Amino acid sequence: MSLYDEMKGWQSGIGALFGFVALIVGALWNFRLNRRRDAALRTEEAISVAAALYGEIVLLRMEVAALARAVSRVAVSIGTQRNPIIKFDKHFMDAHVVSEAILYKALAAKLGLLPAQLIIAITEFHNNIQQVRNALPLLIDDPTRGYVYGASNVLVPARDAVLDIVPAMRIIEQMAKMPERETAIDLGHTEGIIAQDQE
Repeated sequence: MSLYDEMKGWQSGIGALFGFVALIVGALWNFRLNRRRDAALRTEEAISVAAALYGEIVLLRMEVAALARAVSRVAVSIGTQRNPIIKFDKHFMDAHVVSEAILYKALAAKLGLLPAQLIIAITEFHNNIQQVRNALPLLIDDPTRGYVYGASNVLVPARDAVLDIVPAMRIIEQMAKMPERETAIDLGHTEGIIAQDQE
């Protein structure tokens, strides 16, 4: 019996083996391509989430900075005038409402797509915003309370919200290939009032 006749008998087995190997190689290649595609989709989704949150952060920073300027103006007025015209009252609270973070709440489940340092920075930003919202009504004098809250209860988290988020904004700008936005915001007499309250 020749080698050719011997190989003829094994032909179907060799064909099946080559087919099986080709199938395995194809499956592994397909798996690799799918993983690469999934990673690209996750990256795109993370950039979309970060860009949406960035837009909301920009607007909230401006609102909180405007509130900090207003609170510091009233604090200066109260400290320097005998009968200040403007004061912390219901009308002041109605005129200085900080918007709700709609996108932050809507995208909360997708925050995990972002790098850890961004998650921490964005969460701290929104925590500071919430502290501002909580502390603002406490500035209204309440004779039944027996003590008053200082303006720094609002100004410290407002300042931290405006300033501490800037490095995270720079990261998002790089991720989304956006131009760097001017982040310097006037906080009025905020630092002076905080220093005065802490003396």
